[in-house]
Amino acid sequence: MFILRSAHFNSGVAMRRHSSLFQFRHGNHTCVFYRSEDSLLEVLTPYIAEGLNRGERCFSAQKPHVGKRLLLELRSLGLNTDDLMRSGALEIHNVDEVYFPDGKFQSRAMIDMLMRSLHESLQLGFPAFRTAGDASWAIEDPNGCRQLLDYEGLVNGYFPGRPAIGLCQYDANTLSNRMLDSVIARHGQHVSDVVPSSPNYSGISVRRGNFWSDIVADKRSLVPNYYYVVQRRRSAEIVGWGVALNFDDAQAESERIAASTE
Repeated sequence: MFILRSAHFNSGVAMRRHSSLFQFRHGNHTCVFYRSEDSLLEVLTPYIAEGLNRGERCFSAQKPHVGKRLLLELRSLGLNTDDLMRSGALEIHNVDEVYFPDGKFQSRAMIDMLMRSLHESLQLGFPAFRTAGDASWAIEDPNGCRQLLDYEGLVNGYFPGRPAIGLCQYDANTLSNRMLDSVIARHGQHVSDVVPSSPNYSGISVRRGNFWSDIVADKRSLVPNYYYVVQRRRSAEIVGWGVALNFDDAQAESERIAASTE
């Protein structure tokens, strides 16, 4: 799996991309591992902005200070967050409000709430429901950790084929290798900044059956190339690689390589 660190920004509201470097599809259940709020917002801000620009309903559960920064950065991209929140297109909540409505986390109640929200979004005329939530709270609570992993497994089963996109966030500073593997196993793809190298590049790993496809791009460029490597999941044997002009083509070529190597 390709795991890269995102670049940090030192002051004020950082300039963000208007759209995600990696294009998420309906049915995707993705996690992002971050080591700083700056690197998290590099992924989170364009992810939410892209959903809003597509007319999707966006729901986010964040630590209070991250939620405030997210609002500021969305405004810096020209989005009228007040109007979007009044219309119901944008909701930003504190983590406790979403994950602990009755004082404790319950995986089944959480998945029921998620499905109700999706159904409600479609009834209100939104084409899709896009979510982002910070799950780092579970790391220090063994029971909460088990409940959360159960929930992640349920989401991974419910999202495919539905007009929904989910982004789960984990603070990599708190994760053991075992927990990291458990979280990855319950998501179809993940973005990460775990290894302190190549600060100008971002990468995403996508699971395709018995293969991982790692796609990397230069986030400084408005029109970057996308470099991809396909490897077997167990042996890490590389079975193909290349470069594409956009993310969709990189995904399509990675899928072709994986399918031809089965």
